[in-house]
Amino acid sequence: MKKEEGGTKVVTESVIWELGLPDVTVEDLFQAQGADYRKRPPRPATVSLYRRMLAEAALLARPVIIWREVGILGAGERELFLEQGQKLTSSLLVAVAGKAERLIIFAMTLGSALDQREHFYSQSGKTLEAYALDAAGTALIVKSSLTALTKIKEHYRDTGLKISFPMGPGHSYWSSLADMQSIFQLLPAEKIGLSLTESNLMLPRKSMAMVMGAGKNLPRFQDKTHCDFCSLNKKCQLSHFEQRC
Repeated sequence: MKKEEGGTKVVTESVIWELGLPDVTVEDLFQAQGADYRKRPPRPATVSLYRRMLAEAALLARPVIIWREVGILGAGERELFLEQGQKLTSSLLVAVAGKAERLIIFAMTLGSALDQREHFYSQSGKTLEAYALDAAGTALIVKSSLTALTKIKEHYRDTGLKISFPMGPGHSYWSSLADMQSIFQLLPAEKIGLSLTESNLMLPRKSMAMVMGAGKNLPRFQDKTHCDFCSLNKKCQLSHFEQRC
C-alpha cells in the first residue's frame, strides 16, 4: 500500500520484488574468498571447478527482496525510535538517519536451495565443491543487493528525498543482532522464506538485511559507505564488491 505524504508516496506495507541474476564472474568468487592471484594465476583445474560451481549456483539461486518504509518518531544517543513501538540501537544509525523522516528497511535472500546443495557437498566429502559454491553464493547475494539498492533508489529519484547509505546489524558499528528481530517483524521477512536462529542469524545463509534513512535534510556523508565505519577497515572479503557488504 502507498499513501501520499508531502507530495511523495510512502510505502506503508511490504513490497516484494523477484530479481534477475546479477552478472557474476569466476574472479568475483575468488574475491569473495579474499584470494589474491595477482602474482600467480590459479590452476586451470581450480578455475574449471569454480566455473562449474558458479553455473550450478546460478541454477539454484532465486534472488528476492522484501522492503518497506517505517516512520521515525525520534532518536536518542544510540537509539532510533520507530512507529509501531520498535527501536533500533546503533550510534552510527542515529548519526546517519536520526534526522530522516522515514527508515527504509529491506531483507533479501537467494533461497534455501544453495544451502541444501552446499550441505550435500560437505556431507559427501566434496569440500572443494562446497567451498566454491559458498563463494558463488556470497558473490551472488552481494551483487543482487546492489541491483536491489539501485531499484529502491529509482523509486525515490523524483520524490525530493535523499537516501543514506545502507547499514545493518552484525557489523562493528551495530553490534546488537537482537535488532534483527525488529527488522524481521516490521517487514515481515517470513514472506520471502527468511527466519532467524536463536542467536539471531539469518536463514537461509545467503541472505542480508539492512536499513537506510530517507529524508530531505540528511547529514552529508559524501562518498561514504558503512564499510568506512567498520572496524575491519575494508579488509573483509565483501568489501571488494563496491564496499557494499
